Formats: sequence, structure tokens, C-alpha cells
Amino acid sequence: MKLNAPEYYRKKKNLTFTKLGNQIDMHPSNISMVERGQRKAWGNMKRKLATALEVTEEQLFDEEGNVRQMNIELKS
Repeated sequence: MKLNAPEYYRKKKNLTFTKLGNQIDMHPSNISMVERGQRKAWGNMKRKLATALEVTEEQLFDEEGNVRQMNIELKS
């Protein structure tokens, strides 16, 4: 299964939507909608996600706030 950047880094850190949401003070459904491409990430959310996942905003999102696609598969 190919993953997008936020999903890849979240799973790499073994974080659920709930755990990540609690960590960055955002509702898990907002994080899920961004990961699935149903909503664009806004400035504050991009910063919080990047900090929590220990990556840059540019690694997660393009200039418009859309998730970056990756050609990496997470090994179980």
C-alpha cells in the first residue's frame, strides 16, 4: 500500500489519529480528512503536524496545503 507523506510519518511513529490529535490539540477527524485529501491543511495545522512528526512542512504538504504523495511503502 502506497502512503502519502503525513500518513507515512504518522505510522512510522506508531501514532493513531487520536494520539496525534491529542498531541497537537486537534480533532482526529480533521487529521484524517487531511490525510485522505478531503480537506487541505491550514497554516497552524501544517506547523503542528510537522513538529509532532519531526519533519518539515514541505515534506508533508505542497504550497496549497495538499498532502504530498510518496513512493514509499511502510513495512509491517
